[in-house]
Amino acid sequence: MDSQAPSTMAESRCLVIGAASGIGRATATRLRASGAAVTGADLPSATWPGGPGTSLAMDVTDPASVAAAVAAADQEMGGLDAVVNCAGILGPVAPAAATSVQDFERIMQINLTGAFIVSQAVLPGMAAAGYGRLLHISSTAGKEGVVNMPAYSASKAGILGLVKSLAKEFALSGVTVNALAPGNVVTPLFAEVPKEQQAAQAAKIPMGRFGTPAEAAALIEFIVSPAASYTTGSVFDLSGGRATY
Repeated sequence: MDSQAPSTMAESRCLVIGAASGIGRATATRLRASGAAVTGADLPSATWPGGPGTSLAMDVTDPASVAAAVAAADQEMGGLDAVVNCAGILGPVAPAAATSVQDFERIMQINLTGAFIVSQAVLPGMAAAGYGRLLHISSTAGKEGVVNMPAYSASKAGILGLVKSLAKEFALSGVTVNALAPGNVVTPLFAEVPKEQQAAQAAKIPMGRFGTPAEAAALIEFIVSPAASYTTGSVFDLSGGRATY
């Protein structure tokens, strides 16, 4: 990787994982608008929207797939300054007793183990370059626990611990590792939540509305920018006032 650190977002080279839809798509769009070089990655089966930018196939549960996509993004952009990992699934919304071990393990493999695999693939190169920004998407579910989402809540809680551990490990390297914890953001993933549960969650939001992918992308842009140089191991809330810790 090129060891020259960016001084502005416009000089940054960014990989957005899960960029075909939702928060990932909005983030890729926002970062490109800021002038950054952006490569998007998503599942081989993903349907990509039209527009500029390079898209790569990546399965976050497969270390070889992740390593290949990271290497391709690095080569395409001449380096890698920021990685935003939005890959994740909700899984079945059901009581714990009705959640199979297979479903639980699948959700953990994609959401949590996938975050670890991505971290392993990008952090050594960033540390060698002396600069980097890594952001994983967690959730208020990982802080509060959400009824009928035991696996999702556990996987997102795991990301918080992973981020805090990695942030300490790489604190002297010029690399920051942070998490974004959205509450309810209107994405294809949130559309999978039953309507009655959406209503119950809406009642918990002091601002009285759900968030948007564009609002998430705006916060992400700051977290992965050169300006966010003294923030690592942090969990940024995006919850309309719902989460206060």
